[in-house]
Amino acid sequence: MLLAQLKAGRVWTGDLKVSFYKPLGISATHLDMAYRQLMAKLSSVAELAKENWKDVTGKVASKKVDITRKEKAHGKALRNLIKLVGQLHSIRVKVQQRRKLLANVNARDHADCLFALKVRLGELHAKRAAVASAREEVRDLSFALHQHKRRLSILEGRAERAKMQVADPTLCFGSKKLFRAQFDLAANGYDDHAEWLADWKFRRDAQFTLDGNSSKEGGNQFARLRRRKDGLFDLELRLPKALAHLATRIEKYAGVIIPCVDLRGLSFNHGGEAIADAIARGQPVTVKFLRDAKSWKVTVSVDHKLEWKTPDFAGGALGVDINAGHVSAVLVDPSGNPVEVYNFPCVTYGKFFDQAQDAVRKVAAKIAVLAKQLGVPVVAELLDFSEKKKTLKDAKNARYARMLSSFAYSAFWKALSSTCLRQGVALRRVNPAYTSIIGRVKFARRYGLSVHEAASVTIARRAMDYSEKLPRSSTGTVKVPTNGSGHVTLDLPVRKDASELAPKSRHVWSKWYGLNKEYQKALAALGSSRRKPRPKSGSSQLTGRSILPESSSRNLTGGAENRSMVSRNTRDVPAESRFSHAARGRRRAGN
Repeated sequence: MLLAQLKAGRVWTGDLKVSFYKPLGISATHLDMAYRQLMAKLSSVAELAKENWKDVTGKVASKKVDITRKEKAHGKALRNLIKLVGQLHSIRVKVQQRRKLLANVNARDHADCLFALKVRLGELHAKRAAVASAREEVRDLSFALHQHKRRLSILEGRAERAKMQVADPTLCFGSKKLFRAQFDLAANGYDDHAEWLADWKFRRDAQFTLDGNSSKEGGNQFARLRRRKDGLFDLELRLPKALAHLATRIEKYAGVIIPCVDLRGLSFNHGGEAIADAIARGQPVTVKFLRDAKSWKVTVSVDHKLEWKTPDFAGGALGVDINAGHVSAVLVDPSGNPVEVYNFPCVTYGKFFDQAQDAVRKVAAKIAVLAKQLGVPVVAELLDFSEKKKTLKDAKNARYARMLSSFAYSAFWKALSSTCLRQGVALRRVNPAYTSIIGRVKFARRYGLSVHEAASVTIARRAMDYSEKLPRSSTGTVKVPTNGSGHVTLDLPVRKDASELAPKSRHVWSKWYGLNKEYQKALAALGSSRRKPRPKSGSSQLTGRSILPESSSRNLTGGAENRSMVSRNTRDVPAESRFSHAARGRRRAGN
């Protein structure tokens, strides 16, 4: 009712408040809370509509570009069709002439005229096929252009509605979906309108929120929490006069009768200590009641500020690389050498939103707990795929679209930052530029890592301020692993003398940029040869890597050359490291 009055042009003044809280039997404080919550909901709807409007506006602009391209292609195809039809008519005339000439030719020239007629007939059949193909192309482009224009009209309608929501946001308590269900009762599982109406009222009355107030006992005027000695909470819910008949206890304060309901022995799955601390400090405690199909649930919100821990790389770092289907993490020692590898399956493709969120949060929690146990900070990439996901429309690259759509980096970053903050683990994000190609070249073959694990090493080293220079090679080439079991051989950029580099100093990433371009060209040259056939049923393929269980780790055994690639001092791996030559000698002696 309050929303309807405000939409009708009423202003939030004293007379409007009186016209509501007196007939409803609630206090003015209750009505003020309802007004603030309503304004907050409308503001949230407006902000969401603003983001939606920006998104749809971008799609409208992109669709107009597509229509322009299709119109150009359609005009070109139509001109080509007209040209082919004219050529076809010319060839038909020539065929008719050849037939007349063949009918009147003498016996000596009959064979030559017949051959010339056959040539013209061949040209006629080829031109007919070309005209048919051109007509099909024009028809396909016309259909595609029509569909693009239809889509543009739909997007423009959405943009206009979103713009209206920004200027004048609206709400439908109980959800629009359930409201529309009354117009097709049978399809939505209702026998009659009365059954729908009962469900509608149940859904609209399924929640209420009591805002916190720091000046009141327990941080809330109407819902007061008290912690017991056993760690549980008792909740005193103070009812308005309209609900006094539901009270289980009556309390008198300053001559005023207050009906109350006591809820005893409450426990909270998360944040119990934060709630108790907020109550002890006299902070506002907001209590929300939410009813589902089984019972009422009580949720409590308090201001709980946590300070970010400053990263300390004295003990190393845990580099994290998220991919579509799994998350790779590598523990790096203070010298920048990989020590342990961890892999966490995280499949979000084909799952519902809640299932994907749960999978991401579980993996993020495991990584934060692991970093806390190891006593090292977590390092992740600073990525943002929101704009790319908005422009996924290339049907020719469906595999890339599926991968990017299931790439839940934003949700993973939010979950990782939240759990690291709760666990007291430092977290740093770094520039993701060329981490994959650096990992492939410098760490994958050397330590027997996958390309994703090698990228995790690069991510951790970048946060530790290690510079990644191109490796030296006596042959001037480097072997770069591909995503499969093969590799490509690339020429390294020519090194220049220090005197030559001094006047024109360039960033080290410029060389990695050139090497990455060569790598992409090599992959393109491989083409379909990079795709390995699927194994036949009943057969198995053995690989040199063992399959790791969930959240498992493995020690790195090193490759043929275990010299440290730390560019700071260019020193060997310490003798106590498991990658050192001394450690390998002790292992051989022990065997």
